[in-house]
Amino acid sequence: MGLFKMIFKYLIGVVGIILISCSPVLFNNDFRLNVSSYFQSVSIVIQKLVTPSEWIFHHRLNYQYVEKPLLSYIMDNYLYSMTILFSALIIALFAGLILALSTFGLPRILNRTIHAGLNSLEALPDILFIFSLQMFVVWFYNSFDILLFRFAYLGEEKLYLSPVLSLCILPAVLFFRTFLLLLEEEWGKDYVILARSKGFGRSYILLCHCLRNIKVNLIIQSKPILWFTLSSLLVVEYLHNIYGIVRLIFFDTRPFIITVALILIFTPFYFLYFLLDLILKNDLREINEKARITMMKNAKVFDIDRWSLLKLSRKCFSFSLRAGREGLYLLKNPNFIAGVGYILGMLIISSIYSFINGGSSVESIGIFKGENGNYHAPPHSPGDGELIFGSNLNGYPIVTMLVVGAKYTILATLLIAMVRVVLGYLLTIPYVFWLGERSKKVISELADGMQFLPLTLVAYLLLVDVVIFEEEKRILAESLLVPNVILEVVILTVFAVPVLLNTLGKESDAMLNREYVQAAMLLGASRSRIFLTHMTSHLLPKMILLLGQQMIQVLQVLLHLGVLSIFLGGTIRGNREGASQSLLFEWTSLFETMRVGIMTERYWLILPVLSLYILLILSIQAIIKSLIDSQQQKIGVFTSRKIKRFNRPIQGDQANTCEDEELFTFTSPKHLS
Repeated sequence: MGLFKMIFKYLIGVVGIILISCSPVLFNNDFRLNVSSYFQSVSIVIQKLVTPSEWIFHHRLNYQYVEKPLLSYIMDNYLYSMTILFSALIIALFAGLILALSTFGLPRILNRTIHAGLNSLEALPDILFIFSLQMFVVWFYNSFDILLFRFAYLGEEKLYLSPVLSLCILPAVLFFRTFLLLLEEEWGKDYVILARSKGFGRSYILLCHCLRNIKVNLIIQSKPILWFTLSSLLVVEYLHNIYGIVRLIFFDTRPFIITVALILIFTPFYFLYFLLDLILKNDLREINEKARITMMKNAKVFDIDRWSLLKLSRKCFSFSLRAGREGLYLLKNPNFIAGVGYILGMLIISSIYSFINGGSSVESIGIFKGENGNYHAPPHSPGDGELIFGSNLNGYPIVTMLVVGAKYTILATLLIAMVRVVLGYLLTIPYVFWLGERSKKVISELADGMQFLPLTLVAYLLLVDVVIFEEEKRILAESLLVPNVILEVVILTVFAVPVLLNTLGKESDAMLNREYVQAAMLLGASRSRIFLTHMTSHLLPKMILLLGQQMIQVLQVLLHLGVLSIFLGGTIRGNREGASQSLLFEWTSLFETMRVGIMTERYWLILPVLSLYILLILSIQAIIKSLIDSQQQKIGVFTSRKIKRFNRPIQGDQANTCEDEELFTFTSPKHLS
């Protein structure tokens, strides 16, 4: 029965991959949907999958496409990619474990410093670590004439050290933070106090008890880390010029090739996690078991008396007053002011500049004669003429592109993240009150399966044949600017909603068993009042945290797509690498020149936009942290200071110092109907 279930779910995942892989066919005809061509493409893909003799791919060689056998490419390069990926994950896992065990139990001040540092490192784009590592190799070679390792494949021996190191740095930080949070949560449980009272040492308890008890939560937390690493694999292969399984789609973007690449990425992780779930079946069942609330079925869906026009007006007025008081309170927080100041400042400067210049166009600076009589050709270095940060390969001033594109980058990121969270919140209502256990299980399995498909790769596959235009089709590209923006927003939103719905839905299901919700049910509260009044107030901190996480995730995906020449609104293909042009001049377009900037030591091509990107992510983190602190006080969550004031711990190392885990620790049921 277990084998049949495993195969059945796997086949469902394969069918979903086929449907996703064929979806670019729907947009190849100027956004006029052709359903018949779509299903015809699905039929062709299925036929080819069952006939391996027809497995060929088109490889571009000297401006011509030649057919090559797909199986020979897969046998060699698929193992190459998986070796890099699994090596990076294993190194990151053990590095995170060793660092967590080494730093666990440090004094409170150092502990808080470590958590703050990990939060900052987690927010940094993965491309920064790749960029820093390659810059260090170049600097070391120029200084000591010693090449530590090669970081670009030039047809010689395959690279392993550089791509593995580039890929494992950020997952190691994420595993470090995960291990530390889980161990701190476990250390505050009763069995640890009992074990210490019997004289067992810290190391013995951590290694023999705590690590064993966090294995289930570690597997659950590892899925987002795996998703992020898979998204980074595409960029790592591209920047190192590696011909792996992910780079296969650069040769051939036909639906069949896309299907094969996604299936090969999906398969090993599906079976790995299915095997882990099978081994830990009993532990997972204990976590997922919930008490059934039968009285909710008899509750009214909507209480008309509570939602009259007069009462709605009063509620809106009361909400406005609370929002005003909240705004005044947040203005006292320096982190909030700094984060909002940076984001609003960039938006205002960008908008004013575009208004003064009558649009968002940027003038290119070609060849010009300097004061010393020398001719300067693009890319211009900083200081050429009046260029502060120099220009890109097409001669567009970088400082002007940064100013013009700031509003599009920030607003698009905020829009996508807000639509994701709002849709997840609205869909939580039918999830909690109307869906059965089987339907919820299907959503959970769908969300878990989508984490094995990197969003960067999926977005690239769906957009590469739609948003990239040749120079002679510039007018067509400008006419399709708005549809292309909408398409990218929809793609980056739809594929994240199931994961958010699964997260918020499980959190809401857990709230149904809490005392204040059950008391409201007994007093006759309707479902709408229970959800909007009681549950929403406790979901709000989680939604704020998710909003910040989604904004950072969107920035990461847009950054990856920018490296791959997929720009927001459309791309005008250049005549050489790194010379493509964005129609909106948004920040992601500047990341395309990253590899060129490193190889040619023109660091001004990437450093300005990378600095602004990091400041934007840190600003988002500061705002979200301030909002969470404010919401915690509203719903009765103790901060670490209040715990220290009212409760004196037995020993400093027994206190749970994790602020993130305090987010949903409530004092008493205060919200009754």
